[in-house]
Amino acid sequence: MARVGFDEKPRVEEAEIASIQWTSSWGSAASVDKPLPSAPRVTGLQSYFAYAKTTLRSLGLNVFVYVLQHFLGINLNEIPKKPFHRDRLLALLRSMVHILPFTIAMGEVIINWRGYYVGANIDGLNYMQFAAKLHEMAMQSSLAVIVFCYVRHVLFSGDALPIGAFLSGLQLTQISYLWSMELWGIASAKIPLRRRLGVMSMIIIAVLLASTVGPSSAILLIPNLSYWPAGSTHIWLNTTAADLWPSRLDGSMVPSYCSQAANVSSICPASEWHALSDYLSLANGILPAAFLGPFTVSPYSVQLTGQGSLRQLIIQHHIYDNETAPYDQGAAQATTQHSAVADALSATSSLWDIGIQNSDSPFFDQRDAVQSIVADNFQPYTLASCGADVIEGKTDDRPIAFPIPPGSSLDMLQEADITTDTMLPMFAIEYAGLTRTEILETPGQKSDYRVKWVELPENPFNGSSIGAVILQPTTNETQGILLCNVAAGWGSSSMNMSSSPAASGTGLASSSIHDPDLALPQADDYSRRIAESVITFELPMFPQRKINISREWAEYLNPLIPTLNMTVFNALMSVKLIGHEDTTSANIILAGLLANGLARTGFNSQLQGEIRTAFNPTLNASIPDGDYWFSGRRDVFTVDPEASRDWVKLRVDSSVEGYGFGLEGIAPKLTVAVLLIYCTLVMGHVCYAAISGVSSTSWDSITEMVALAVNSSPTIQLRNTCAGITQMGVFQLPIRILTRKDAGGEDEDHLELIFGAVDGTVARRCRVQENHDYGTMHRSSGAMSVHEAPASSCRSREWDGDELG
Repeated sequence: MARVGFDEKPRVEEAEIASIQWTSSWGSAASVDKPLPSAPRVTGLQSYFAYAKTTLRSLGLNVFVYVLQHFLGINLNEIPKKPFHRDRLLALLRSMVHILPFTIAMGEVIINWRGYYVGANIDGLNYMQFAAKLHEMAMQSSLAVIVFCYVRHVLFSGDALPIGAFLSGLQLTQISYLWSMELWGIASAKIPLRRRLGVMSMIIIAVLLASTVGPSSAILLIPNLSYWPAGSTHIWLNTTAADLWPSRLDGSMVPSYCSQAANVSSICPASEWHALSDYLSLANGILPAAFLGPFTVSPYSVQLTGQGSLRQLIIQHHIYDNETAPYDQGAAQATTQHSAVADALSATSSLWDIGIQNSDSPFFDQRDAVQSIVADNFQPYTLASCGADVIEGKTDDRPIAFPIPPGSSLDMLQEADITTDTMLPMFAIEYAGLTRTEILETPGQKSDYRVKWVELPENPFNGSSIGAVILQPTTNETQGILLCNVAAGWGSSSMNMSSSPAASGTGLASSSIHDPDLALPQADDYSRRIAESVITFELPMFPQRKINISREWAEYLNPLIPTLNMTVFNALMSVKLIGHEDTTSANIILAGLLANGLARTGFNSQLQGEIRTAFNPTLNASIPDGDYWFSGRRDVFTVDPEASRDWVKLRVDSSVEGYGFGLEGIAPKLTVAVLLIYCTLVMGHVCYAAISGVSSTSWDSITEMVALAVNSSPTIQLRNTCAGITQMGVFQLPIRILTRKDAGGEDEDHLELIFGAVDGTVARRCRVQENHDYGTMHRSSGAMSVHEAPASSCRSREWDGDELG
């Protein structure tokens, strides 16, 4: 690399340029070094104006500086200036550019970190986009100030920087700068490694922040429509967990009057059996007959009614595909929310709605209010699988076989017990405890569907809860039967209840599977799929608590309907699915009846405790204390510790739908990290300014950089670059800003960009001085020739070739 200095004459091979002149619009030549007006004397007004000027300039309001100078009659000519000051007050004033973007960024972080609910609707929400954009521009300007401060700090110390770093503060908003030759020229420049790493780190961080602070601000500044926490409390039901979710059910747990459908009340297992009739009717009527095909379009659920709640009986059938050949392709599964828990949640929801009226919180203005029980709650999950068989008269002594336990993994069963040598279209297990002759003796009319319940032993029917033999209507000696295996269990589930914001009242309960162990990151895809379902039955993973059912309790699922002179099961099969085998309808009915019956255990248990109240002057009454409830500090309900020792205790979390600020999800958390990094950089810059007192506003615009370059001596190392730069070598050139003597040769009042290597002694001697005015020209008069060698030197010492390079 050629070594050049102030006294080196660049070589011109093809054309020699005699002189360089500026030409006015009238055609006259004006010398580059035309004498400047003498610097005016600083008046008291200018002294007071200096701080205001610094403040306005730091905020990018230079035009207002000009207006004020004109208004106050201050000299408008360019005068020598101090490139950098060591004055703490000036340094802090120049840091004012950070105040607005930093304050807004920290405000966004704090308000989203703490969470704040706004309301159901926000006027002028679209204007937030413009506010976020303005904030982005302010932060980008703030980042540019930080980068320029670092660049000037290096240059003022006399050290060198690659030429690509000099303009980096003006290119922060261009993400393409990260793969530009300017940046990679910095990486390969011939400067110390520590300096290269420092410059590159600062620029890369600033560019990445400049590209992400805008979206980050928009995400945190614009309220999200979501559900927001609105208090929590524990509730108690006056029953034990064993009674509410029993592992075995027998006839002693059901009142005897439940044996007839005419006497069925909500406590009976067969209560609301007609909901299954509605389900089958809807499935048959959703599509007109002309559109019926091989598959049935079924409703997702039908509604059940408790003492004070509305629940969903969810049914799915044809849950297995052809790849699961061992299982019944028409198997059905069902679930519903537990009636007693849903009633208690409904009562809690109504009390919460009343508490809103006794609160100063903004939760009254909401789109929806939801009460949720997430942990320690269980509801029944059932699965039924039936296969068709035939009894060839009373002399048929073949053994019977039931389908393998539905939902049970084959690993849970003994391979020797499983057989395919039956009429059933699936794997089966023979059962010796019942003969075909005993099946034919089942009470009832041959023209009806009759049910005989069978208690299947755990060995070999691991996973079964009870079996059922269904006798189909017949008019001859041949009897068609359906051999059904039914499984049931208590599964860990969350329960939600939504209420209208306009008025309190009964809401519709919904639920989903909630098992944290199944959703763990280290769990396999199979387990996570179960955890993300609304209904499933896949032993041994879910449901977690198996239920064993006695024949006596199962009889209450199929009581007699005196007005129709038929049983519940027979009445339901009269509206069976059109176009399907009886096995499909039987699966749906058995799974639905069992899920509905199990959800009524512990039916008479109720919400207990005294609720915390506060006097409401408007209503002139004491009603639930909403502010206390919404704070979530302690339970709103209080119970006697001794009496409630064995009661079921559940946690209810309240939430409201509306606009608010929070950190739900990954995106807000990432945006907070981005803004915190930005705020950390700003705080570091402000602390540096406050401690060192060093500040500068020079060369932070293209115009000022061009003026500095024009006022600097040409260099051969920039040869052939006037029409563009295409080679990496130019971007690797180190540059410095150094002083040199002015036109009179007395003071070093002129600054120039110096390209290439400079002796360290010269660089230290000619570095820019703090609080010193610079601005004079480096030549006396006349046109400046490219071949003219500067005769002046720094501090009365000649720069020769030995000092450069």
